[in-house]
Amino acid sequence: MSVETELGLVVSARDWSERLHRFTVDHGGARVRARILRPEDAVAEDYDVLLVDDVTSFLNRRLVQQVQSQGRSVVGVFDAVTNPAGQAFLEDLGVDGILPSHATAEEFVRAVSSFGTVERVARAMEVVEPGTDSVESGRGQLVVVASSSGGTGATEIAVALAHAFTTVKDRALLMDADDVVPAIAQRLGLALHPNIRTSIDAFLNQPDRVDKTFHSLRRSPIDVVAGIPNTQDWIELRPGDVVSLATDETARRSFVVANVSSRIEDLAFHGGAPRYALARGMISAADQLVAVAVPSPIGVARTLEWIAQVRVLAPYRPVHVVFNKAPRSAFKLGELTQEITRTYAPFSLTVVPEDRRVAEAAWAGELVRGGSFVKGVEQLAGALASLPAARAAS
Repeated sequence: MSVETELGLVVSARDWSERLHRFTVDHGGARVRARILRPEDAVAEDYDVLLVDDVTSFLNRRLVQQVQSQGRSVVGVFDAVTNPAGQAFLEDLGVDGILPSHATAEEFVRAVSSFGTVERVARAMEVVEPGTDSVESGRGQLVVVASSSGGTGATEIAVALAHAFTTVKDRALLMDADDVVPAIAQRLGLALHPNIRTSIDAFLNQPDRVDKTFHSLRRSPIDVVAGIPNTQDWIELRPGDVVSLATDETARRSFVVANVSSRIEDLAFHGGAPRYALARGMISAADQLVAVAVPSPIGVARTLEWIAQVRVLAPYRPVHVVFNKAPRSAFKLGELTQEITRTYAPFSLTVVPEDRRVAEAAWAGELVRGGSFVKGVEQLAGALASLPAARAAS
């Protein structure tokens, strides 16, 4: 008995999708295994062949490569009347097959049947060689910096931390993934273009050009991904794409430092828009988290509340707490430390004192050079860099 090819159908406004689905139900020859609504579904669902429109909003070269790397095939569908460039676009993406939307259901079945389960297994064996590990041994770390509220100086900590990591081994990447109050480009006097949207577009469609979308800092080996130039553009960012860019960069860097929004409520759970999904996604993907706290009783309470939310998203990720702009009173610092640690035991707790050099550097659009602030951040960098050995020993 022949095995029917299992299909993943991207939901389409064109009629080919429903015609094909009805035909397979009535006559067989193939079977619709999944209806694809999001790029995450295309990667996660189990099927043999993905059928997708040339005008699908999330279709790009990276998605095609991801699906193919899993041993599946991708067949693109175009309509020369509504989108004359559709066929050329699909060819450029490297899909395995191309069909016009006006093809009959029988023609669709014959075409997808040529990508059967036998070929799927063969393709998977080519992609994953025997004895290879799915995780690269040399992968670096994604460090996410956030706070429970604005005004803590989390952006300043993220900038200084990226600079501190360049003294450890190699060129760090600093990402502004805060889609609520992006500030890294403004802080460092960088142009608003290219920015994170430019980087994502290159990452998905022209991966060899991603480096050209990064800013380079003077007098520091840091590459920078600027944030969105307009906060209304948050809807244009797919959290999964930003996370993929960040994690892919850890394959060639020891550290990627990302600053994210302090807001991490799951509004989608309550029927709202996925407004803070980017921060939630980055926190979930992080190797380590840095919580920047205001050195006050209220700051401690808000930080503990933020950590409680983070533990749901990333229950096993190490959290480092930083008291930024801290007073020099040993008594006050002792009280704050005791209040934090009696409720939660962070992987490290760093005190970064108030330093006039920070304000001076911000006015000049430069990195902070020397002083107590830099020493405090270097201490934090040391705690973060020590984690691989600590994890291996645990």
